[in-house]
Amino acid sequence: MRILFSGRVNLQHQQQNDILISIESLFDKMGVEYVSLDNEIKCGEASMNLGLTDDAEKVVHKFKAQVDEVKPDLIVSPFAAGVAKYKKEVPEKYGVNLGVPYIHLSEFLAENIGKFKDKFSPFPHSYFIHHGCTLGRKIKEFGYVRDLLHMIPEIEVMEEDHPTAVLEHKDVAQFNTCPGSWLNMSQPELSEYLKENYVMQILIPVNPEYVGSSCVNGHYGIKQGLEIAEIDNIKPLYFAELFDKVWR
Repeated sequence: MRILFSGRVNLQHQQQNDILISIESLFDKMGVEYVSLDNEIKCGEASMNLGLTDDAEKVVHKFKAQVDEVKPDLIVSPFAAGVAKYKKEVPEKYGVNLGVPYIHLSEFLAENIGKFKDKFSPFPHSYFIHHGCTLGRKIKEFGYVRDLLHMIPEIEVMEEDHPTAVLEHKDVAQFNTCPGSWLNMSQPELSEYLKENYVMQILIPVNPEYVGSSCVNGHYGIKQGLEIAEIDNIKPLYFAELFDKVWR
């Protein structure tokens, strides 16, 4: 199987190189053949959400051309936005089907890393997992990261609670608070407040040793929030970094 690792350029742009290294390290340890695009364009989520149809359509057709050239068997990304857009909105709005399954990294790892469980060292620490808004609310693919974390011996998994989730017959993952990553572009003056508020209102009361989001955009916001709030006893650790860390 040949995988197109989508989102590599975005990780570099966000200076999340530690996450990039951990994902590629896991692929190497698993024996996965993967390629990436040095000139990969963004998924166009912002343009689509803002109604900039012409701009978004150009992005969609450009990415389709890149995929056709690479000819992967599967597209895997740590960014949930592209997964959601190319599953439903892009085919419906723009009539473009990539012809290749496009899935989130958590799904790929949950379905393929289990055979290596005997290589995972114990992680006797508390780990808070934030469920990204797209995976949690929009496409409801929050189960994969839970399945993954349960493979690690001795880990204490913590999640954000929500008082009405049971009453509304929904999973708490659908109510997770946004760490405010996207506000960097649209409302930077509000962005820092929201990120710090996430840390102070959600993380500090439960005080985990480590925290990570299922989506790298969410993780980006949490990491910045910890820096803004000057909190150093809670360490940001994306779930791919966690698995690379415990792999003996």
